[in-house]
Amino acid sequence: MKTTAIVPVFNEEKTIRNILFTLNNSELIDEIVVVDDGSTDNSLEEIKSFEREMSKKLKVISLKKNLGKGDAVRIATKNLETDILFFCDGDLTNLNEEHIKQILKPFNHEKNIMSVGITQLYGKVGTFLYKNLLLSGERALPYTHFKEIRRDPLIEKYGLEAVMNDYCKRNNILIHKYILKDVEGTLKSKKWNRGSYYLIKEIFEIIFVMIKLKMRIFGC
Repeated sequence: MKTTAIVPVFNEEKTIRNILFTLNNSELIDEIVVVDDGSTDNSLEEIKSFEREMSKKLKVISLKKNLGKGDAVRIATKNLETDILFFCDGDLTNLNEEHIKQILKPFNHEKNIMSVGITQLYGKVGTFLYKNLLLSGERALPYTHFKEIRRDPLIEKYGLEAVMNDYCKRNNILIHKYILKDVEGTLKSKKWNRGSYYLIKEIFEIIFVMIKLKMRIFGC
């Protein structure tokens, strides 16, 4: 079973190298595709430096302008020859091999599933919401399923995870959920200027996508 890690990156210069180090050293990850979504910091330089120095299983895609996570992932997942996609955000801290094993372990026994790792973000309230709304970017599912998911126009911007959840529920694909102990996402307010603005914008876009997905049920 071949597993490909998909890592979308936008201005993650402080965390991306550690993420790549963990994925590169994992015995469960066969290939890593990093898509730099028009970063304006040193993220791309960090990625290319890591590729030159340490990794033969890293493929780098560089986008000239920021397209949003959904479109960046669409590009990163084109024409792959793999069985499982392992999605991982570039802003995590404390990710290790055990967390990767935790997410991928169900595929040893089942194939028609999606496995979601819940990171700690915005404290207990954020973790609760991530667990119950399944908005975490750390997850794995068969590539055959994602070929269908990536056609959905609602994955643009921040709709990716919501669309993946909706697809699995509609197609009776079992969803496994795990809390990834000590793994944290980085607050946007700590990463970027106007980070709070982008956080609020992301929340409203996710809500909009979730409403659109519900409306589909009623043929709207």
